[in-house]
Amino acid sequence: MRAASGWPTLTDLGAAVVLDGVNMTEGDGRIVFRILGPLSVTVGRKQVRIGKNRQLTILALLLINVGKLVPVGRLIDAVWGSTPPATVEKQIQTCVWRLRRAFEKAGAPENVIETGQGGYRLHLAGGVLDAQLFEEHVRRGRTRAEAGDLSGAIADYLDALSLFQGAPLAELNSGPIQAVAAHWEERRLAVLEERLDIRLAMGQHAELVSELKMLVAEYPLREQLRAQLMTALYLSHRRADALSVYRAGRAIMINNLGLEPGARLQDLHRRIIAGTPVPSTPHQRGRRVAKCPAQLPLDVGDFTGRADELDWLTGLWTKEPTRPQVVSLVGRTGAGKTALALHAAHRVRDRFPDGQLYANLRGCTSSPTPPMEVLQSFLHALGVSDQRISDDLTGRAAQFRSAIAGRVMLIVLDDAPNAAAVEPLLPGGKDAAVLVTGQTSMMELPGVVSRRLDGLETDDAVRLLAKVIGAERVERERHAARAIAELSGRLPLALRAAGARLHARPQLRLDRFVERLADEHRRIAELSYGSLDLAARLDAAADRLPPSTRSLWLMLSLPELSHIPAWVAAAAGDLPDSEAQRLLDLLVDHQALDITGEDVGGGACYVFHPLVRIHARRLAHAELDHETRSRTMARLVEVGLGLQDFATGVLENRIPAQTTSEVGARVGRSMLRDVANQPLAWLDQERSNIAALVQAGRTGWTRSSEDQVGRRVQSA
Repeated sequence: MRAASGWPTLTDLGAAVVLDGVNMTEGDGRIVFRILGPLSVTVGRKQVRIGKNRQLTILALLLINVGKLVPVGRLIDAVWGSTPPATVEKQIQTCVWRLRRAFEKAGAPENVIETGQGGYRLHLAGGVLDAQLFEEHVRRGRTRAEAGDLSGAIADYLDALSLFQGAPLAELNSGPIQAVAAHWEERRLAVLEERLDIRLAMGQHAELVSELKMLVAEYPLREQLRAQLMTALYLSHRRADALSVYRAGRAIMINNLGLEPGARLQDLHRRIIAGTPVPSTPHQRGRRVAKCPAQLPLDVGDFTGRADELDWLTGLWTKEPTRPQVVSLVGRTGAGKTALALHAAHRVRDRFPDGQLYANLRGCTSSPTPPMEVLQSFLHALGVSDQRISDDLTGRAAQFRSAIAGRVMLIVLDDAPNAAAVEPLLPGGKDAAVLVTGQTSMMELPGVVSRRLDGLETDDAVRLLAKVIGAERVERERHAARAIAELSGRLPLALRAAGARLHARPQLRLDRFVERLADEHRRIAELSYGSLDLAARLDAAADRLPPSTRSLWLMLSLPELSHIPAWVAAAAGDLPDSEAQRLLDLLVDHQALDITGEDVGGGACYVFHPLVRIHARRLAHAELDHETRSRTMARLVEVGLGLQDFATGVLENRIPAQTTSEVGARVGRSMLRDVANQPLAWLDQERSNIAALVQAGRTGWTRSSEDQVGRRVQSA
């Protein structure tokens, strides 16, 4: 018998698990670490008292990376996420000290946890980790299956599965830990399916029906289990029951995902309807099942809008050989790149019958996921054991390309920090497709097809808000709902945060909330709620800007300009025109500025997204002293008025030599030439900017150290 949850227990299996002399149920004096269930450590028969949740989280991350140095930054992210306390490093040291004391009291060997350069490393110190034993049992089982010893293979698979004593690390509410826990749950199910395939190959069809029914009930969307149940029923002469299982599964998939079953399940269904032979799955297929991962996270249930982007994206992934190998979705933080990628991936997953791989590269955090770690996870999912995985990046990348060669798979790389982090994760052939999301351009990747995302259309933004707070509430205050959508920049993240805040306050009128959002000093805070933290995302995006680029970005946020031409950047940063243009291009690449059109010289004009400008201005006031801000505005006023004088002089056939020299030195001869070629067009284009700068000067931006500019402002 089996526990109702589907987890095998040691009692069910009737034997202790022993490998290489290590008894995982009794203990033999060595230190035993368990992560395939609640985290626990024993020395012999003595339980190590690990302590509070923080110690558990740190120990779990060290065990997940056993033998490897774990940077302090990754420990901080695992314990506190994006909101660590001021004393975070001291608290990490304290937690590690307490873990060491706990091991010492239990009689563990010394130096289980070693301090390294910028982090900590856990050594097994002659002990064992249940996750490693699991992989060893699976390896032995596959070796026996390949040799034709199916009964021996079943025994090894049972030993491997018995190491799971519950949901892995379920007691730890940490994003990085739960991501690894999900990996081990996927591994458990994949190995369970391998074992069932071998039993089908042994002719145990009727005996498996009861067990498979319970598993399908527990995992109704797992198509391989459903296919195994249909096969077991059909080969047990229960054709009608097998077809009923398919119909039930199809209804569940359509209702929950809006998708038809995958190609393999449909093919099995057609075979059963036709009454054609369905072979008992040979044990080789059991190995292939383990290499057919389905790692896509749950689809977004209330996905809204993006019809054009969705049609474009799903249209790229046809079964034709001309489909692009790499597709990237690029956009600012909160634009909904991940939601679109996952929604599209779920729509087309039947076009990738060999499975889907998924990795969150954590590009928006201070510690992105290293390609080495991603490759290890992918290789595990493809059935490669730890012992066979290379220790260097080049070797792992080559192994991954070999493992995926010839397979029609979809690889989703979410939140990539840059193209360099993606390149080692690309397959070598054209059978697999890659979908990348990120905030920076991926155009360095060979053959990439890219699309930029911004905010939703206003009507779609209002519909998304209605899905969160209720359509009736939105309909009562339709005008206010549209205002909330606009003040949220129509960004899905900001809209969801606004919706969550309103949902928690059902008595708050929408027009009152609009008044709160209208205050720029509190707008970002109002659009951040729990994990929907717009402020933290914007901070992380700003932190990725190189220092010189960030400095110019902060200066550009100071004035209220309708658009930002290149001369404004040159004047604000006191930079040569070529350097100003280079930094502007970098800001666009990092989604810190948008291109809004052309200036009169054929160059680009730039603009801030409203929420980004609010955030940048807050940072500018925190990081730039008053004197720096005043000098920046003074330069802008001086250059703006100088260019205005120059353009007027060209129109009147008088060009003051002093103005030409001074302004040319500020913005460069090429910019001056553009103004000279089309002076009237330039004046029309820049009239609003000059007026805004003059008004800023009149309201006190210029200081006594800028008397000359001050006098010009007063007379303008």
